[in-house]
Amino acid sequence: LLATASADRTVKIWDVRKEVLLWTLRGHKDHVTSVDWSPTQPYVLASGSWDRRFRLWVLPGDEVQACRKKSACSGGLSPLRVAAHPQLIWRVAFAPSGERVAACHGAVGQSPTVVVYDVGSGHVVRRLGRHKDTPLTIAYSRHGDYLMSAGMDRQVLVYAAEDAGDDMPQGDLDDEEERMKWLQDVEEYRRERNGTASAVTQTIPGARNASDNASDEPPWTPHPMSGMAAFL
Repeated sequence: LLATASADRTVKIWDVRKEVLLWTLRGHKDHVTSVDWSPTQPYVLASGSWDRRFRLWVLPGDEVQACRKKSACSGGLSPLRVAAHPQLIWRVAFAPSGERVAACHGAVGQSPTVVVYDVGSGHVVRRLGRHKDTPLTIAYSRHGDYLMSAGMDRQVLVYAAEDAGDDMPQGDLDDEEERMKWLQDVEEYRRERNGTASAVTQTIPGARNASDNASDEPPWTPHPMSGMAAFL
């Protein structure tokens, strides 16, 4: 079987020998950027998408055989698990043991994180957030000892895969000056909402709406992860 990630928001499952499409898995709301088969559990598949959703699919074994031999394929299959991410998902990857699956997300440097799931429970067991920009790919070593990620920050990070702890950057505590500035910003926001912003705020020299020169035509965004597929 071959699974393909499609820009038409679907995951397609193919019989390579017969060169026929068996299933079209629907549910993602944007480009599907990555798919990966479990190396140990037959017909278990993970997918990630720009819709910020991670999905875990399970194809029933008896139905797979019936579909391949008699073309008796069901009309649709639903994912076993769905998990929301705060940013676009770029890659999913199973650990060699099949017990864990990782997904990386990020967009324009925002929230660049690798999330590791327990396949059996669907729970998040680890979060890794040391990239300074979007992590675009992840992979486990052959024996599952290491989990690696590479990002737009030109960094490759290597983690001990079996460690349980998170590795997220911790921000420093605000000092008194920063706290007062935050309170002033909140108060200014409230005034603007009530239409009572000060004249100084309304007439900041050189201020310009970033969309003043924007084109009326929506931008065309090519799919950067086209061609992603996974063999079972």
